[in-house]
Amino acid sequence: MTDQETKNEETVQPQKLEDWFKNLIEKLRPYMKQLWEVRKKLMIFNGAVAVLVLVYLYLIAKPYFESTVTILPEFGSKSTTLAGLSQLATLVGVRPAEGASAEIYQNLISSEIVLEDVIYSKYKTKKFKDSVNLIDYFSSEKKDDDEVKNKRQIFLGYYKNLADQLIRTNVDRLTKILTITVTMPESQLSADVANKVAESLDQYIRTKRKSFASEQKFYIEKRIEELRDSLTLAEDKLKNFSEQNRMIQQSPNLLLERGRLMREIEILNAVYIELNKQLEVTKIDEIRETPVVNVKEWAKDPIYKAGPARVSNFIKILFLSVLLSSVYFLLKDHVKKYFKLIKGNDTTKNGTSS
Repeated sequence: MTDQETKNEETVQPQKLEDWFKNLIEKLRPYMKQLWEVRKKLMIFNGAVAVLVLVYLYLIAKPYFESTVTILPEFGSKSTTLAGLSQLATLVGVRPAEGASAEIYQNLISSEIVLEDVIYSKYKTKKFKDSVNLIDYFSSEKKDDDEVKNKRQIFLGYYKNLADQLIRTNVDRLTKILTITVTMPESQLSADVANKVAESLDQYIRTKRKSFASEQKFYIEKRIEELRDSLTLAEDKLKNFSEQNRMIQQSPNLLLERGRLMREIEILNAVYIELNKQLEVTKIDEIRETPVVNVKEWAKDPIYKAGPARVSNFIKILFLSVLLSSVYFLLKDHVKKYFKLIKGNDTTKNGTSS
């Protein structure tokens, strides 16, 4: 390709772009003209929408606050820790996550058994003089007899709202740190509820671990008694065998039998010693009172409101209003025309059938 051809091609490309832009303007010109003719209606309609949105955002919409609790992943024996936490997650009917303990905590937080204590706990609020639970706080009307009878259904409604909308959890992919964010109408209430979620999670795990430790202790003690009896019988067999066969060096069969008896005692003795070690560990777990959930940072009373974002919401709604109203005025005549055609066809069919 010569230099002249290259220059010609470079000249043609901007020309094509300019032609395309001109064609686009020509196509849009009738629509722009149509909108210009109804500009007063557009301004009145969108002005009214803007006023209503401003009134709602600044006078009606209530502010809300967010507080966050940060929980570190559990350290220690990874296999035993995750196995125990997975069992706890299965007990509350949630599918345990694979990976760090923080991911299992995330599943446990959304469970009913953990959030039940959060919902029914008493909190000090600005709305009420006395401490109230979350059901009483969000219930503006007095309870009638039907509501008292349907207490379970009311709880499930608030539980679903709390788990799906008011509580958010996130696990960092790299550090495996879990953050719990709670949204509430009052700043101190959001911090109190967030801290209560972490406390309820810790209480549930500690209680269940103690329960598992007690059950494990009962099983190990029972198994130790059985092994002690078996070990005593095996030792008596070896004793009787040795008393009855004092000269066994020249008999391969007797040597083999003596070796079997000694091997059985060694196996039972090794299991007996290991179970006693496990029993001591289980006793320590049973009386352990230290918190399981490692909270890095408790929630504090937030100073600033988290929402509503009045400016951004106003811009979004006004933009959507302008767009929809413009589409309406552009398609209004076409829609009326189609409706008339449909109505005319229906009238013709009715006249023919009669």
